[in-house]
Amino acid sequence: MLRIRFTSADLARVRVASGPHPLWESVLSINGLQYHNLPARYWAWRSAVSEHQDILRAAYSVVPASGNFADFLTPSMSSGSSGSSGSSEVDEQFEAIRQVPRAVVRDDLARTYPAAVPRPRWAEDAYDSGRLDPVVQTLERYHHTAVRPVWSAVRTGVEQARQRLTALLLNAGVEGMLSRLHTSIRWHAPVLEADYFTEQTLDLDGRGLLVVPSYFCFGAPVTFIDDELPPTLVLPIQPDDEPFDDTIADLDVLVRLLGPTRAKLLAGLESAASTSELAHRLGVSPGSISQHAKVLRESGLITTTRLGQSVDHTLTPLGRAVLRGL
Repeated sequence: MLRIRFTSADLARVRVASGPHPLWESVLSINGLQYHNLPARYWAWRSAVSEHQDILRAAYSVVPASGNFADFLTPSMSSGSSGSSGSSEVDEQFEAIRQVPRAVVRDDLARTYPAAVPRPRWAEDAYDSGRLDPVVQTLERYHHTAVRPVWSAVRTGVEQARQRLTALLLNAGVEGMLSRLHTSIRWHAPVLEADYFTEQTLDLDGRGLLVVPSYFCFGAPVTFIDDELPPTLVLPIQPDDEPFDDTIADLDVLVRLLGPTRAKLLAGLESAASTSELAHRLGVSPGSISQHAKVLRESGLITTTRLGQSVDHTLTPLGRAVLRGL
């Protein structure tokens, strides 16, 4: 369990990040790709990136399927950043990793991989040399291949989460917002408790807390190992999201049932999406999405609603049941 202890000063210093964090998104997506119960809304994306096995294998060597990963892989964003994956913000973060002092690299790796935890080859090399160029090159290739193509969806999801948190803050105050961050998080003043893979306590001591909604974070929040770093809580963007159980249907099963495009379309609707968003995710035309959505709608698997210029699609209970496994 993760416990975050607040003082009265900390309650006045809770902030929500102004946009998605490119490297938290990259690192958490690498972690998620190795998770056997990856939620269905990521299936179409996983299918698209699975052809780049060399890049994925290199990324998996840096970010494990479970457990800790080095804090220096997710440097702090510059003040006022909007989370623009295609701008200098990403390059600035990669350069920040390259500039981490050797002593900090060693301390970080010692925390990440204590004596009882095997240290991967890249970490051994980095510990000895202090050089992180090979790690940065791996992350750069992965980010360009797997994250940047879906950055529009990432930004949209994070902005929706920001709006939800802002509404909670306005209507219920800071403590009301903290009590409804996510289903895996509980507020028992003055402590915020969260489901976590290990026991960890973070005393804010007046530093406040930065909440970072993340598209590729699911199930439970994430934070730094080093409690001396700026207090940060990386939060799943969907408050009701839970990892599916082992009975969930695989994408291959849905492909045989529905065909490849309709299967990916259905999987992409674990969270509601517009025609244009689905077209971008699947790499097909909006007209094609409309045709396939019509078939799924007539089959009772989705509903469609027009909101101004946007046409939004949502799973029906039957559609969600199909995703979980017939």
